[in-house]
Amino acid sequence: MIPWVLAFAITIKQQALLMRNTKMNVLNALLVTVLGTTLVACGSSDLEQLHEQQLDDAINDFAPSAALPVAPAKNGMDLTKYELVFNDEFEASFLDVLKWDTALWSSDTIIYEQKQFYVDTQDTEVEFDSPFALDGNSLTISASQTPVDKLAEANNQPYLSGLITSRNTFDFEYGYVEARVRVSEGAGIWPSVWMLGADGQGLKPEIYIMEYDGDKPDSLFNNYNYVDDEGNLRSPGQQQVDEPGFSDGYQIVGLQWSPGELLFRTNGRATYRIIGDNVPREDMYLILNLAMGGIWPSPTNDDTPDPATFDIDYVRVYQLLAP
Repeated sequence: MIPWVLAFAITIKQQALLMRNTKMNVLNALLVTVLGTTLVACGSSDLEQLHEQQLDDAINDFAPSAALPVAPAKNGMDLTKYELVFNDEFEASFLDVLKWDTALWSSDTIIYEQKQFYVDTQDTEVEFDSPFALDGNSLTISASQTPVDKLAEANNQPYLSGLITSRNTFDFEYGYVEARVRVSEGAGIWPSVWMLGADGQGLKPEIYIMEYDGDKPDSLFNNYNYVDDEGNLRSPGQQQVDEPGFSDGYQIVGLQWSPGELLFRTNGRATYRIIGDNVPREDMYLILNLAMGGIWPSPTNDDTPDPATFDIDYVRVYQLLAP
């Protein structure tokens, strides 16, 4: 397996530019075919109408494929024909190292101008307090301000935070991913539930099941990026999902992934659908992290909670039962 970070380093500037454009103006990133329609030159009202049509098709009109049935959106996922292939209920008092790593790339790597230093608690030389806490029911990732005497060791990043990833323990192709999470409200808070391609080749896919901007507590975002045959980073566009009270308590975010289709869900409701040849068709692994600041959300300020928190009740991955 080629470490994904090598491919990531090559395209970091492209990704930063794309994310800046995608977050601020989704029309600049509409370079993939969705529902058989090329989205180039759509106006903003056309794009909104297209997103609504995608969901109408996914909920009402789309015939379930033999490979992966589509459940009615109001009733959530029908998992009777699925088996659980990976999960963590976070019921222990410690993070399960057989399921999770606490480093994805070098902690000194700064992406998207974010302001956190990820503490790798599995590094025996680490000298920071752990950003992870488990109470027997859930995992809490905390992002706290870096003590002044630790700034140099933290690459001068103003926050210490954490991530968990299944990169070296579990990856999969196709299925249903679900996480029950709780986010903090506050400027600059940027937690994510996402997936990366395991081999760093081909499409180099990045699926953002949930991104959250702490300055927009009544919404979340779905997104997908990939690299085309010419090496250009592409995206069908980020979808903002209105979910009043999203930061008030635990919410369920999910992704239904089948050949040629990504169907995002929030609390069982279908929120965004992408289909086509550029949907990932390779093994991917999980990442859950708490970032702070960066080129997308608003900067942190004096009112940003310290610590900011990202609570994870469970993570589950299902795949269809063998016939």
